Amino acid sequence: RYQLYENSEEKTLLTSEIDFLSNFLNLEKIRRDQFSFDIITHLDKRALNSTFIPPNLFTTFVENAVKHSVEISGEGSYVKVEINIENKRLHFVCINSRHAPYTFPDKKNSGLGLANITRRLELLYNDTFELDIQSGDKEYIVNLKIPV
Repeated sequence: RYQLYENSEEKTLLTSEIDFLSNFLNLEKIRRDQFSFDIITHLDKRALNSTFIPPNLFTTFVENAVKHSVEISGEGSYVKVEINIENKRLHFVCINSRHAPYTFPDKKNSGLGLANITRRLELLYNDTFELDIQSGDKEYIVNLKIPV
């Protein structure tokens, strides 16, 4: 319902976006035995229910986090999302476990999601957003700051 109906709007409530991410990650938890996730917000209910953002702004980052946190040996994997608003800027952090030996065979289509979301951010926010992506041996970290 969220993707069909609320995506057609220019903006959606932050709380709706967080609910969608939570549902998406809960589905992944059902699929994988050793998967865990946390979504932490440092916001009061008023801020959650009065802040509007473009729909599915964080979805690509969370989908990538789920995809790249896969551990084929059965060890635990995780995704952590943290959202905060400070000085009229929303700070989104997404961290996922990373298992270096695992690579995806489809190199032809890899990287399109990040390129597309970066272009979308440029179109939406010009030079007023900050996107920093760090790829370590054990974790992949996305830091995004946007004006709200």
